[in-house]
Amino acid sequence: MSAQPDSAWLHYVDLVRALTVKEIKVRYQRTVLGYGWSLLNPLVFAVTYWIAFKAILNVKIEGYFIFLLAGLFPWQWLNNSIQLSPRAFIHNASLVKKIAFPRYLIIASTVVTEGLHFMLCLPVLAVLALMFGRGTISVAWLWGAPLLLLVQGLMIYGIALAVASCSVFFRDIERLIGLGMTVLFYVTPVIYERHMVPPMFQPLIAFNPFTYLIVAWRALLLDGVMDWVALGTAALIAVVVAAAGQFIFSRLQWKFAEAL
Repeated sequence: MSAQPDSAWLHYVDLVRALTVKEIKVRYQRTVLGYGWSLLNPLVFAVTYWIAFKAILNVKIEGYFIFLLAGLFPWQWLNNSIQLSPRAFIHNASLVKKIAFPRYLIIASTVVTEGLHFMLCLPVLAVLALMFGRGTISVAWLWGAPLLLLVQGLMIYGIALAVASCSVFFRDIERLIGLGMTVLFYVTPVIYERHMVPPMFQPLIAFNPFTYLIVAWRALLLDGVMDWVALGTAALIAVVVAAAGQFIFSRLQWKFAEAL
């Protein structure tokens, strides 16, 4: 009795793998650096912010360069996945209209692709952190990283699925997402510590779901401990967001073929 559901899940996994491989091949076709772009982008931003805030403004954060990378790497996964989501169904219109398969797997493959890039960046971050004396080797990495990967992936999936579903009918969402992610970057403690925010602006930080992911990743990668409050809050938000995204998708997917 259980063979059929098991085979269905294996089929879905194969589909996500195939879509992920396709996306990676298309993205890095005719590029020289390939995966190197996943490292270069946050490194360039880290150097820029270090010059602006540490060298010029003298921000009082120890090991500021590594501090920046520990926030920019997970942010890149968030930002890239959500920025790509508005056109996920649109760019795969032929698949959506002609082939019968769970359309949400297209979004899952995007999240997995960006997640793989993030995972490949983690060893580089760990080495740099140890070189600069800002990291701590800890067994917490072994179980903490998978937990955070799962929570962040679930949160991104829910947001991206909702955005992609709505974008099929409202194409302006792509531009709104671009503006929204720019604003969210500055109200997420990526380039500063949470406690540095004045009390009157703390609610902006507290109600930002990405805050808890960045805080938890920094605690794990730089201090070798898990911030259970941040992880628990992020996990709760991720479950709610994923359920909301799936609900929006289920209500709209039947009209995709007409709108694409």
